[in-house]
Amino acid sequence: MHVRKTLEQIITFRPAHLTLIDPAKQPADRAGEVAATADELGTDGFLIGGSSGINQANLSATVNAVKKVTEKPVIFFPGQDKAYSLTFDATLFISLLNSRNVRYVVGVHAESAMLIKQLNIEVLPTGYLVIAPGMSVGEVGEANLIDRDDQWTACGYAAAAQLMGFKYLYLESGSGSPVSVPPEMVKAVKDTVEMPVIVGGGIRTAAVARQLLEAGADILVTGTVVERHEYKQRLSEILAVLQR
Repeated sequence: MHVRKTLEQIITFRPAHLTLIDPAKQPADRAGEVAATADELGTDGFLIGGSSGINQANLSATVNAVKKVTEKPVIFFPGQDKAYSLTFDATLFISLLNSRNVRYVVGVHAESAMLIKQLNIEVLPTGYLVIAPGMSVGEVGEANLIDRDDQWTACGYAAAAQLMGFKYLYLESGSGSPVSVPPEMVKAVKDTVEMPVIVGGGIRTAAVARQLLEAGADILVTGTVVERHEYKQRLSEILAVLQR
């Protein structure tokens, strides 16, 4: 599976959607049920990962459960935990550009790069920016959070990411955030770069999804929505916005 090519083909015609499943938030069997429902409703792929609480056992079990119910891309969303599954279709190779700790900018990448090369895993080089409030990913990643009205700084990082050769830019307000990345910031960043812009965090309604898409987001990521028991209707409404 060529995941980057698959995503590029989708966003040529419409924005894409990825469902984020955190192995630390539910048992593997429920992760499989969520993945099957999201697949049926029309998600374009899955991100598996989270900021903390992930180990080899729950990661592998979750990936296996998801892979059993979908043929869509299953992509690793790495956090700080040292766990990996050999059955991922690709991995986001994330550099947290606004971290105070060089480890999250490039250090963890050096630790895993040789293994990834040897395993010949497809890599999606991604510049990652954490926008206030940031939630746990901002805390764990020791991020200098970008203020929600500071479009200049966000665009500066975005331009640097493109010049450094990243293939995607990910704007993140944090899993469980009460608000999404501001649409105005998404638009400013999209006007600055010529690469796909991924937006995640705080996307719980179709109205918010629509605002971000109108601002130019190429890929939306939702995770907290599917962690709730009554998620099917909400996810269906979000996906309907992308598929119009």
